[in-house]
Amino acid sequence: MLASVIVKAVILNRRLKKILLIRRSTGDFGGGTWESAGGKVEEGETLENAVIREIFEETGLKVIPEKLLYASLDEREGQGLVFIVYLCLIDKESVILSGEHSESRWVSKRECRSMLEGGIAEDFVKYGVYDIRW
Repeated sequence: MLASVIVKAVILNRRLKKILLIRRSTGDFGGGTWESAGGKVEEGETLENAVIREIFEETGLKVIPEKLLYASLDEREGQGLVFIVYLCLIDKESVILSGEHSESRWVSKRECRSMLEGGIAEDFVKYGVYDIRW
């Protein structure tokens, strides 16, 4: 199976004790669902540079990847997707969304568990995202 590489970020604001979730715009794949920010790695780009670029494009936030949290494999419409997920710490709260997303929210662990669905919800449990100190 041929797969695309997608970088994602668990963007954590320890002062708030919350992470950032963004809601996909309706009309896009997965429209209306909540997710962490991220996107495809471009040719010639490192994983870390891709996550920095994608987070800035989608949220206006400048992040530095702290550490790799997990990698997972998924398939959508016959296309393999490898997700590389980084932990990014930030002290800013103000988010500027791109057109890909309609809403952003800083959420607690409890809120996050109730908002995420499908593979991302399973991965957050499986790979210990809720075990991290928020």
